[in-house]
Amino acid sequence: MIIAKMNVTIVQTSILSVLIATPYLLACKSLNSSTSQVFSSDRVMKITFDLSIISAAGLVGSVHNQRSLSYEFCIPADEKHLAEVRALDPSVQVSRSPGRIGCTKDQYLVIGDTHQTQWRDVLMAIAGLDYVQRIDEFVGE
Repeated sequence: MIIAKMNVTIVQTSILSVLIATPYLLACKSLNSSTSQVFSSDRVMKITFDLSIISAAGLVGSVHNQRSLSYEFCIPADEKHLAEVRALDPSVQVSRSPGRIGCTKDQYLVIGDTHQTQWRDVLMAIAGLDYVQRIDEFVGE
Protein backbone atom coordinates (compact mmCIF):
# COMPACT_ATOMS: atom_id res chain seq x y z
CA MET A 1 0.00 0.00 0.00
CA ILE A 2 2.79 2.44 0.92
CA ILE A 3 4.68 1.55 -2.26
CA ALA A 4 1.55 2.15 -4.37
CA LYS A 5 1.06 5.59 -2.79
CA MET A 6 4.73 6.44 -3.40
CA ASN A 7 4.40 5.40 -7.05
CA VAL A 8 1.29 7.58 -7.47
CA THR A 9 3.09 10.52 -5.85
CA ILE A 10 6.12 10.04 -8.10
CA VAL A 11 3.91 9.85 -11.20
CA GLN A 12 1.97 12.96 -10.15
CA THR A 13 5.20 14.85 -9.49
CA SER A 14 6.63 13.76 -12.84
CA ILE A 15 3.51 14.82 -14.72
CA LEU A 16 3.46 18.16 -12.94
CA SER A 17 7.14 18.72 -13.76
CA VAL A 18 6.52 17.99 -17.43
CA LEU A 19 3.49 20.29 -17.52
CA ILE A 20 5.45 23.12 -15.94
CA ALA A 21 8.63 22.67 -17.98
CA THR A 22 7.10 22.08 -21.43
CA PRO A 23 6.06 25.69 -22.22
CA TYR A 24 9.49 26.98 -21.19
CA LEU A 25 11.31 24.39 -23.25
CA LEU A 26 9.14 25.07 -26.29
CA ALA A 27 9.65 28.81 -25.94
CA CYS A 28 13.42 28.38 -25.73
CA LYS A 29 13.44 26.05 -28.73
CA SER A 30 11.28 28.43 -30.75
CA LEU A 31 13.37 31.46 -29.84
CA ASN A 32 16.61 29.64 -30.52
CA SER A 33 15.53 28.26 -33.90
CA SER A 34 14.04 31.54 -35.15
CA THR A 35 17.07 33.53 -34.03
CA SER A 36 19.53 31.16 -35.67
CA GLN A 37 17.43 31.10 -38.83
CA VAL A 38 17.38 34.89 -39.05
CA PHE A 39 21.04 35.39 -38.22
CA SER A 40 22.35 32.58 -40.42
CA SER A 41 20.72 34.15 -43.45
CA ASP A 42 22.66 36.11 -46.06
CA ARG A 43 20.07 38.84 -45.59
CA VAL A 44 21.93 40.05 -42.52
CA MET A 45 25.03 40.60 -44.64
CA LYS A 46 23.20 43.38 -46.50
CA ILE A 47 22.55 45.25 -43.25
CA THR A 48 25.58 47.36 -42.35
CA PHE A 49 24.56 48.41 -38.83
CA ASP A 50 24.52 46.43 -35.60
CA LEU A 51 21.12 44.81 -35.05
CA SER A 52 22.03 43.69 -31.55
CA ILE A 53 21.81 47.25 -30.19
CA ILE A 54 18.14 47.54 -31.21
CA SER A 55 15.60 46.51 -28.58
CA ALA A 56 12.54 44.37 -29.26
CA ALA A 57 10.56 47.62 -29.39
CA GLY A 58 12.84 48.89 -32.18
CA LEU A 59 14.67 51.42 -30.03
CA VAL A 60 18.35 52.17 -29.41
CA GLY A 61 20.04 54.10 -26.64
CA SER A 62 19.98 54.18 -22.88
CA VAL A 63 16.83 53.67 -20.84
CA HIS A 64 16.30 57.42 -20.46
CA ASN A 65 17.35 58.36 -23.99
CA GLN A 66 15.82 55.93 -26.46
CA ARG A 67 15.09 56.59 -30.11
CA SER A 68 14.25 54.58 -33.16
CA LEU A 69 16.82 53.84 -35.83
CA SER A 70 16.19 54.90 -39.43
CA TYR A 71 17.78 53.07 -42.33
CA GLU A 72 18.17 53.71 -46.05
CA PHE A 73 18.43 51.59 -49.16
CA CYS A 74 18.07 51.94 -52.92
CA ILE A 75 15.52 50.30 -55.21
CA PRO A 76 14.89 50.56 -58.95
CA ALA A 77 12.89 53.71 -59.68
CA ASP A 78 9.64 52.16 -60.86
CA GLU A 79 6.19 51.62 -59.42
CA LYS A 80 6.44 47.81 -59.36
CA HIS A 81 9.42 47.78 -57.01
CA LEU A 82 8.07 50.64 -54.91
CA ALA A 83 4.75 48.82 -54.48
CA GLU A 84 6.59 45.67 -53.39
CA VAL A 85 8.55 47.58 -50.74
CA ARG A 86 5.44 49.45 -49.55
CA ALA A 87 3.61 46.14 -49.22
CA LEU A 88 6.30 45.11 -46.72
CA ASP A 89 6.42 48.50 -44.98
CA PRO A 90 3.75 51.10 -45.81
CA SER A 91 5.51 53.70 -43.64
CA VAL A 92 8.66 54.03 -45.80
CA GLN A 93 9.57 57.41 -47.25
CA VAL A 94 10.82 57.70 -50.82
CA SER A 95 13.10 60.30 -52.39
CA ARG A 96 14.94 60.94 -55.64
CA SER A 97 17.98 62.06 -53.63
CA PRO A 98 21.02 59.76 -53.77
CA GLY A 99 21.27 59.81 -49.97
CA ARG A 100 24.48 58.88 -48.22
CA ILE A 101 24.14 55.37 -49.60
CA GLY A 102 24.57 56.72 -53.14
CA CYS A 103 21.47 55.76 -55.11
CA THR A 104 21.82 56.33 -58.86
CA LYS A 105 19.50 58.43 -61.01
CA ASP A 106 17.70 55.19 -61.92
CA GLN A 107 16.95 54.40 -58.27
CA TYR A 108 14.75 55.65 -55.47
CA LEU A 109 16.19 56.31 -52.04
CA VAL A 110 13.95 54.56 -49.52
CA ILE A 111 14.02 55.37 -45.81
CA GLY A 112 12.56 53.00 -43.23
CA ASP A 113 12.44 53.02 -39.46
CA THR A 114 12.62 50.48 -36.63
CA HIS A 115 9.89 52.16 -34.57
CA GLN A 116 7.15 49.71 -35.55
CA THR A 117 5.86 46.34 -34.49
CA GLN A 118 7.85 43.45 -35.90
CA TRP A 119 10.56 45.81 -37.13
CA ARG A 120 13.04 42.95 -37.44
CA ASP A 121 10.72 40.92 -39.68
CA VAL A 122 10.11 43.96 -41.88
CA LEU A 123 13.82 44.71 -42.14
CA MET A 124 14.66 41.08 -42.95
CA ALA A 125 11.94 40.96 -45.62
CA ILE A 126 13.37 44.09 -47.24
CA ALA A 127 16.88 42.65 -47.06
CA GLY A 128 15.52 39.54 -48.79
CA LEU A 129 14.59 41.49 -51.91
CA ASP A 130 17.05 40.70 -54.71
CA TYR A 131 17.29 44.30 -55.88
CA VAL A 132 18.20 45.66 -52.43
CA GLN A 133 21.98 45.51 -52.35
CA ARG A 134 22.70 47.16 -49.01
CA ILE A 135 20.88 48.72 -46.06
CA ASP A 136 22.70 51.47 -44.14
CA GLU A 137 21.77 53.44 -41.07
CA PHE A 138 20.15 56.70 -42.16
CA VAL A 139 21.66 59.85 -40.73
CA GLY A 140 19.32 62.73 -41.48
CA GLU A 141 20.76 66.02 -42.55
